[in-house]
Amino acid sequence: MLLRIAWRNIWRSPRRTWITVSAMALGVALSMACVAWIDGMFMDGFDLLVRQNLGHVQVQHPDYPKHRALFDSIPDGAAVLDRLGRLPSAQAVSGRVFGYSLLAIQDQAAGAQLVGVIPAPEAATSSIHTKVEPGGRWLSDQPGKEILLGSGLAESLKAEIGDEVVVVTQAADGSMGNDLFHVVGVLKTGSVARDRAGAYVHRLDLQELLSLPDQLHEVALIARDENRIPALASEAKAALAGSGLLVRTWDEVNPVAKQLISFQDSFMFVMLFLVYAVAALGILNTMLMSVFERTKELGVINALGMRPVQTVLLVVLESAAMALVAAVLGLGLGLLFDGYLVRFGIDLSGLMSSFSFGGISFSPVMYGRIRVSAVVTTVVGLFGITILASLWPALRAARLRPVEAMRQE
Repeated sequence: MLLRIAWRNIWRSPRRTWITVSAMALGVALSMACVAWIDGMFMDGFDLLVRQNLGHVQVQHPDYPKHRALFDSIPDGAAVLDRLGRLPSAQAVSGRVFGYSLLAIQDQAAGAQLVGVIPAPEAATSSIHTKVEPGGRWLSDQPGKEILLGSGLAESLKAEIGDEVVVVTQAADGSMGNDLFHVVGVLKTGSVARDRAGAYVHRLDLQELLSLPDQLHEVALIARDENRIPALASEAKAALAGSGLLVRTWDEVNPVAKQLISFQDSFMFVMLFLVYAVAALGILNTMLMSVFERTKELGVINALGMRPVQTVLLVVLESAAMALVAAVLGLGLGLLFDGYLVRFGIDLSGLMSSFSFGGISFSPVMYGRIRVSAVVTTVVGLFGITILASLWPALRAARLRPVEAMRQE
């Protein structure tokens, strides 16, 4: 009975109800769109920091993270990769070698960090192979003195596809290593540091240049599911027990990256708080006006025997009914907004070419990502804030004295 009465009451003033419901629905839709946009930005950051760079789990020589010395390497790299590749939780495994060198093309020179990878496993571990700019290509499966330059590094060297690059470095045995590499592509990874001073080569070519036969500086593992990252780390530690190698998850490797990515939910809750603060004021205003207008009527029904608890429940149900209508409309409109963001994104190229945050360079076209949990939080939050905002008018209605209320005009 109370539910039927509540539904009829909210449509006694249809204009006011539709204004309130429309504002709430628009708030839900805009919240969903903003959350999807924020999720897209943070997921791009996670992909760059973790999938392209750190991996879910890293294996290194225990001294390498501190000193980054060439000789602090993983011996017998092939055997280590074979053992780690058999782990149940591992989806992909890639071994990497790093070295610092001087690159030169004619009269242009620049320092760079060389990253040696085996193309196929690296493509399975990260999405770096998809960051090659048009006109170039990813590394060949067989070593052939090929090099991919970061976009900023290529600009500094004035390099073009097909150019020969002189690479000079100090090998692990103390000798000077030098060779000629052919530019096969330019990378725009989104990492400011890597685009400015990074280059990729075949791992066997770099191992030869640095005099590190079958040695690795880092093994990156990708878990089959992000929830299995701790399990993958435990399996890796068990497989490498007694080797003295260091096994860490990505958040242990880079705590700053973990803090940066943890801001995702904070941004979402700040956005929802701002939107729902406005929605709460709208509900509060609507329900107070409704209670003031029906003071005499509420006095009559209280005199006829309606208990205060039932009066509170009636007003709360009226607010919940408006929230239900707003949730349905807002959810439909919000999914349309989210679909547009996922499919087309927001193009800011007219305002800027790119922007950087926390060492990450983001594309001017920002795409959205849809999380079911974020959508549920948005809708549940609407009902929660609506009920809270309706409590004051509901309590006021329940405290009305029938004799005094019936005298109101």
